[in-house]
Amino acid sequence: MGASTPTPTPVVEAPKRVYQDPPAPTEPRPVQFPDLQKFTTKNGMDVYVVENHEVPLIAAQLVIRAGTMYDEQLAEMTASMLGEGTKTRTKAKIDEEIEFVGGRLGAGAGTHDTSVFAQVLKKDIKLALTLMADEVQNPAFPDAALTKLKDQSKTGLKAAKSDADNLADTLFGMVAYPEGHPYGRPMPTEAQIDAVSLDAIKKFHNDFYRSNNSYLILSGDITPAEAQPLIEAQFGKWKPIEGKPPINPINNFLKYDHPKQLLVHLVDRPGSAQSEVRVGNLALARRSPDWIKFDMASDILGGGSTGRLFLDVREEKGLTYGVYARMEAGMAPGTWLIWTKTKTKTTGEMLTALFGHINKMRDEDPTQREYDEVLTQAIGSFPLGIETADQVAGRVRTILTFDLPPDYWKTYRDEVRKVQIADIRAMARKYMNPTPIVVLVGRADKVEPQVKEALKDAVIVHYNTDLECTDKSPLCAANKPLAAATAAPAAAKTAAP
Repeated sequence: MGASTPTPTPVVEAPKRVYQDPPAPTEPRPVQFPDLQKFTTKNGMDVYVVENHEVPLIAAQLVIRAGTMYDEQLAEMTASMLGEGTKTRTKAKIDEEIEFVGGRLGAGAGTHDTSVFAQVLKKDIKLALTLMADEVQNPAFPDAALTKLKDQSKTGLKAAKSDADNLADTLFGMVAYPEGHPYGRPMPTEAQIDAVSLDAIKKFHNDFYRSNNSYLILSGDITPAEAQPLIEAQFGKWKPIEGKPPINPINNFLKYDHPKQLLVHLVDRPGSAQSEVRVGNLALARRSPDWIKFDMASDILGGGSTGRLFLDVREEKGLTYGVYARMEAGMAPGTWLIWTKTKTKTTGEMLTALFGHINKMRDEDPTQREYDEVLTQAIGSFPLGIETADQVAGRVRTILTFDLPPDYWKTYRDEVRKVQIADIRAMARKYMNPTPIVVLVGRADKVEPQVKEALKDAVIVHYNTDLECTDKSPLCAANKPLAAATAAPAAAKTAAP
């Protein structure tokens, strides 16, 4: 007989680890947003100083009220050409001087304004202000630089037309806003880019880049007494605008309409493996007293990994890798939308889920846990956003751009604490429209049947990747099926929808 099989030694299981619950969060520590001090130069430029003497670093932002809302191509190219040399310094010389002191210097145009920004050690602030002043007052605008910028813009345009994410965001703005509104412009054409001339750039610069159409923010290791003589020396000869400044183009729009019927704007992008999805509507201007309350409501729905959309649409249903709700700040009503993407075959299921969540936000109060989480996050994350001189300067710029109260950030956490659970549903009912704008970018032949099944009352409007409406329908008129503009007097206030 063979040898008997030995009895295996019993495997002793390791004791299971017991993880203790994390300690409860403590009461947030007091955080004091620094005082905002102001003086005005003799030629009308407002200067804001925010002192922080912990480190010998200063961030400077020179803000010119000349954003892309006035003219997209001119604003962007003018800003880009500031760093291409001045009448006294070549581009190489500017780069060499700022790099020698380990600082940084740049410029860029945003929607509402253009900024020339620098960050240097305290000992080098005179150099930074000198270079900034030279760029805005004495730009050389070399012809070769404009040619280079046009080539870069046309290359970027081709990339933008092939990017489903960009197509979805651009079309959403186009159909949400009245025709011609600066927040809802279509992509430029190559012909429009080629048409930009040096004379037009020089005129844009001459019209907008003036002392009393600008302001300067200095944040960091500097006092107003130290700053004033430096600024007067560098910017004192900058000419102000004589007479009235250029009219804000947003003041030409008084009325903003929500859609009267459910329209799905479908961009056919053959070969797409997934669908870009945007669902949302015009909401509220940044200076609205409802902003903080609606921001919290939006975060409960889609503010991150603890939002309802993330927990359900991603974690439970597995329809996407990421899904978020976001608000766009504007002088006029900005957009609120849900941003996500999903496989082509699950587009209809995604739409059903998103509409269900919007309706639930409108119909039910959040749970106590949801409310507590978003409240804690808003209060607890605030100090992380004002740690550096750059961050503080950015917060000050938000106040100035959107005409917020001077103490907005000082009282921010107190205002957050005032928000009640009942406010969340009230904000959802007010600003999450039950007939939202829907934009899809993907394979139309695969997506359209799903849309018809998921949203039976919807009308589908078709587009190509140039965002041209391809239907023979009144809905295609000027690509503006949703909203109509009403001209307003130049001084009129913008109205919320």
